[in-house]
Amino acid sequence: MSTARDAKSRFARPAALVVGNLVLVLVGIEFYTLGYGSGRLVGSFSAKWAMALSVYLLLALALFGLAVLALYQPNRLSPLRQRIQNLRARLGRARWIPTLLIAALPAWFVFFSPWGALFVSLPTRFLIFALALLGASLFIERDPDKLLSLPALLLAGLFIGVLLTLTESFSLVSAYPFSQHWSEGNRIWDYSVLFDSGRYNYPAGKEIFAFIDRGRQALWGLPFLIPDVSIQIVRLWGAILVTLPYALLGWIAFRPLKESRSLWALTGLWALIFLSQGPIYTPLVLSAILVAGARRRPLWVALPLVFLAGHYAGVSRFSWRFAPGMWAVMLALGDAVLLHAELRTRDWLRAIALGLAGIWSKGLPILIGVASGLLASAPAATSAPRATAFPVASGPLPTPTLRASIETLEGLTQATTRQDLLWYRLLPNEVYAPGILFGLLLATLPLILLLIYAIHKGVWKTTLWQRVFTVGGLLAFLVVGIIASAKIGGGADLHNLDMFLLALILVAGLAWEAGLHGRLLEWLAASPYVRGLLAVMVLIPAFWPIVAGRPPERLDPAQTQWELERLQERVACAAQHGDVLLMDQRQLLTFGELGDLPLVVEYEKKYVMNQALSDNEAYFDQFRTDLEAGRFAMILTERQALRYKYSDADQLGDSLIEENNAWVRWVTVPLLDYYESVANRREAAIQLFVPIDRDFDC
Repeated sequence: MSTARDAKSRFARPAALVVGNLVLVLVGIEFYTLGYGSGRLVGSFSAKWAMALSVYLLLALALFGLAVLALYQPNRLSPLRQRIQNLRARLGRARWIPTLLIAALPAWFVFFSPWGALFVSLPTRFLIFALALLGASLFIERDPDKLLSLPALLLAGLFIGVLLTLTESFSLVSAYPFSQHWSEGNRIWDYSVLFDSGRYNYPAGKEIFAFIDRGRQALWGLPFLIPDVSIQIVRLWGAILVTLPYALLGWIAFRPLKESRSLWALTGLWALIFLSQGPIYTPLVLSAILVAGARRRPLWVALPLVFLAGHYAGVSRFSWRFAPGMWAVMLALGDAVLLHAELRTRDWLRAIALGLAGIWSKGLPILIGVASGLLASAPAATSAPRATAFPVASGPLPTPTLRASIETLEGLTQATTRQDLLWYRLLPNEVYAPGILFGLLLATLPLILLLIYAIHKGVWKTTLWQRVFTVGGLLAFLVVGIIASAKIGGGADLHNLDMFLLALILVAGLAWEAGLHGRLLEWLAASPYVRGLLAVMVLIPAFWPIVAGRPPERLDPAQTQWELERLQERVACAAQHGDVLLMDQRQLLTFGELGDLPLVVEYEKKYVMNQALSDNEAYFDQFRTDLEAGRFAMILTERQALRYKYSDADQLGDSLIEENNAWVRWVTVPLLDYYESVANRREAAIQLFVPIDRDFDC
């Protein structure tokens, strides 16, 4: 046994040293590449870059030396070890101050420092994460005889991941008037029209169409119940919604059992970083919270909670309508086995009742509609006119009609098949580097293996039918999520696997209560298998935010004001000659930045993109007709480029190829046929177009 362990150690130590040295070299190359050509004071470097590169080289040499000593001559580090342990002892509980400061360094570097937009390579981000992980864990370790341990590393990783996740969301909270990413501004406009449509110059009593489900619109729109709410408050509410509910679900799904209260407190933090890998839309998370809250409640309490969860999920997105009912069945069967180790008739009746409650409001009409379609005769079905899922005339179809079309077999078929499936996005690609399948494996396989291990060790005792319903439900969610991820417009992250990810959290809550809570620390100390699983479960989701994180792209206040004033002048001029269409940046109307400009509701960017991805020729015939007639005196949109993208290696390659080409074909080409650009403000992500044959100059 000792011989095998020694052989493994002899292999692991040089391998670790090679990997670490490679990371240091790659970071040095990035330093050199960024600084080269910055000046002539020191070779081709400016004084600032020469100093920065010198500091890094000294740091790299020090890290390399420490690594060699730690791996081959650890006794020579005893004085340093003793100093760290003494410092930790003197600080006592105050050691949490340096712990949190160190844990916050990656978040500060990525989202707030000027370096975050420069040093973007994976080796550099990994080095920053690893140094913070090591530094924070040195202060977290409580054992006076140890410098650090795996539990301390995992706790440090959890804190770093939580701070990165929170900072990624809350860094966008600002009074900046322009949109901070592709859909942010128009989404804010969507949210406002439900509760505060009166702020727009639009015919009284006429409903304003917004391309969003009511569940999301109502939740994110709550700040608009506040008179004269600011964009900063709206963004703050949005940041809260995409973080706090994740943790809340973790704390509810994993019960606070007396013997493991401190460990339970960490489950919510872990759920936050785990679900952020999606990320998951908050309405579905809230539905999962309601279902989890219904566990073991009397039926008169549980049924309304599950019904509300199903209804809210259904009005938020039609594909979610069956999820709460299925979750409720899985949890009801799991709870029954936890309580009396078998499934009785009353347990089945409870599970069926909760399942029906979950789908009664929105799922049952679909089942009836689909069943009616399947039972209808073939001739009648084929001779019926096809339902139009999207508007073909100027002015979008009201949302109730769009939703109603889904609740039939034909409408459901159209809704799920109207867009192309891009199966290559399941594998590593330019849109999402790991690919959906590999990314999903990284995110979920460790948790799944841990749950299987708990069953194998007899910690979580299950029955055959419980396993059948649990595995069957998980597979159903998995298949639906994979297909949705392959649709054009998807595949950029794991958010379409939302029902599957949430189901795993709820199922893990059952295993936790069955005994996993009491065995985790024991296994962590004794089982290399569990140590590896827990390390991946914590460190992978903790690391993801730093991989692609960037500081928010905002202009400085003076330039922002200048851009806004120039835009206001041009729009005010064009408004004297006709309608001004804001395809993009509609939040400028929401917060009065463009005065009392009349709202033109048609051709909102997200909705137009959806029609482009669906190749809705009839819709764009009307769009071209309006452009040819010069209906709009000015059109405000994002920068337009008449450029098709290709995936061939010898041509211009880029991500989101299909989405770009659909937009160019259906939007950019007709727009440039009849309109010309008069302003291209790259810094504000705005381009203004006016009719080519206009008789005015703005």
